[in-house]
Amino acid sequence: RGSSVPKHRPTWKQMAESEEADARDFGDIAADMPDEEEIVFDGPMKAAEAAALTSLMNNSSFLTRCSQRCGAEAVELAQQVYKKLGSSEHVGEAVEAVVTKYGAPHLRPTDIEGRSEQDTACWSLINLLKYAAACATQDEAKHA
Repeated sequence: RGSSVPKHRPTWKQMAESEEADARDFGDIAADMPDEEEIVFDGPMKAAEAAALTSLMNNSSFLTRCSQRCGAEAVELAQQVYKKLGSSEHVGEAVEAVVTKYGAPHLRPTDIEGRSEQDTACWSLINLLKYAAACATQDEAKHA
């Protein structure tokens, strides 16, 4: 009777060498991934982002939860940055600057608002405004 077991099995070393030869580095894997869609910030999109951020910053239960998750000091700093941004136009431009510079579409206020029941939304809000402050400081330095 025939056996399904091969007469000569490869050694562990041979198997490892075979796997190493077949292994792909991250560059190869990344090249196979689909390109990310470029986000274009037009006027209506900037207005929507500004409206979503205003909604988040006026949501006391969300901010209370963020204070518990990220610390009251971080939320207070975020509120100060938000107030300094001022008009809806500046907020939209700040969001565009952060998302574009850091390649971070998850920091868009419309995205944050959509997952505001999750703790990650708090961290995203804090980081969005922290990065917005850094971008504004860099922008001011360029124009000084």
